[in-house]
Amino acid sequence: MKVTLVQPSIKVKKREFYGAAPPLGLCYLAAVLERAGHRVNIIDGIEGAIRNEDGFRRIGMSMEELASRVSDSHPDVAGISCMYSLMWEDVARLSAILKDMIPDTLQVLGGFHPSALPEDSLNTSNADCVVVGEGEEAFLELVNSYSGSGDFSRIKGIAFKNKGSIVLNPARPHIQNLDSIPFPARHLINMEKYIQIGKAPGSQKNRRFTTMLTSRGCPNNCIFCSIKTVWGRKWRARSPENVVDEIEELVKRHRIKEFHFVDDNISLNKERMNRICDLIIERKLDISWTTPNGVYVTTLDRDLLSKMKKSGCYQLAFGIESGNEHVLRDIIHKPLSLTRTKDVIGYARETGIWTHGFFVIGFPGETGKMIQDTLDFARNSNLDSAYFSIATPFHGTELYSLMTKEGIKINDFSKLRNVDSATGSNIFTPDEIIEIQKRLIRDFYKYRFLKK
Repeated sequence: MKVTLVQPSIKVKKREFYGAAPPLGLCYLAAVLERAGHRVNIIDGIEGAIRNEDGFRRIGMSMEELASRVSDSHPDVAGISCMYSLMWEDVARLSAILKDMIPDTLQVLGGFHPSALPEDSLNTSNADCVVVGEGEEAFLELVNSYSGSGDFSRIKGIAFKNKGSIVLNPARPHIQNLDSIPFPARHLINMEKYIQIGKAPGSQKNRRFTTMLTSRGCPNNCIFCSIKTVWGRKWRARSPENVVDEIEELVKRHRIKEFHFVDDNISLNKERMNRICDLIIERKLDISWTTPNGVYVTTLDRDLLSKMKKSGCYQLAFGIESGNEHVLRDIIHKPLSLTRTKDVIGYARETGIWTHGFFVIGFPGETGKMIQDTLDFARNSNLDSAYFSIATPFHGTELYSLMTKEGIKINDFSKLRNVDSATGSNIFTPDEIIEIQKRLIRDFYKYRFLKK
């Protein structure tokens, strides 16, 4: 079968940062499909001009341009990624255009938004199927079935249209042996362009850069996080040898010098983290690396941080979320010790690792005093940098369920972004939360500047 995988472009607000990175999810799908003998190409909508559009910045191609490229590839199956709910309007439009241009092509949606809302996604688009959750096995089985019997009824982990109705099949178990998945098919994308784009955002070293994923899943159950929608709550990890083999391949093939590990909890297993560092050192790989999505604080100590630094780690992000114990424990449901976190930040700084903190404000029941506690913690913990996001009720999260119970409906998916308050809270209006966010960012960096 001929399969075209599509990453749509994205619209961002002028004050909103978007760091373009290779579409790892599509590259993983492509690798699995190629191994099975299918012909695959990736059309990357991010590869296009940046333009102003309806008060936003469009990063990449218009949906019309993208549809034309997909149509010209004459696919049997088109797999369209929708990682963020704010992309849904574009994805639905792309689906409609493609149905007119190539009506016989099977359209399959995947990503966080369709996984959280599979039936709604099929009802409000021209797509034929949705892969729900982790995609490699389900999408491969779907493509194989389409080339054969065309019977989707026994494929776990998908939803599909059938004679005017929508069928939601049982969930598919997550892949336990991540080493069984081939390395991402990066040869199908313009790696050099991403290397150049990525040298600026989030990269202090300004070296040839790419992203890697070494584990999936998160055991925490934070009310605002949508990770479990796709990866689940069980943490699954690649072996250290498999991880460092991929690093070595990227160093040799693409001359990569900097790696951003986009796991949600790369350091959850202390022995594994130690072994990864040992292998990088043993193989004499001249790299730098960082963890832009965060680390697992509990396993970090002076010895491990020293090893991480020696292997090339120069920056760690900490998902702290709040500086108030009540908010962490009773609202967010995150098992994090602020005392322990502050200690680890200190250890990292002693080692010479840059520390960045992620915080979230605007939760139901979170008062102004609690938000001030968050700013105070960010300041007093001596973080090198910090960002304060606004709690966003993504579909599939407990926060969304809470909002729904309160009668709050979110019909405009474009507002589901961390620089907007889609709903406000029971204490602050949306505009008030946005102004508080701006103040926190300003006051944090003002404090750091004056402290220096």
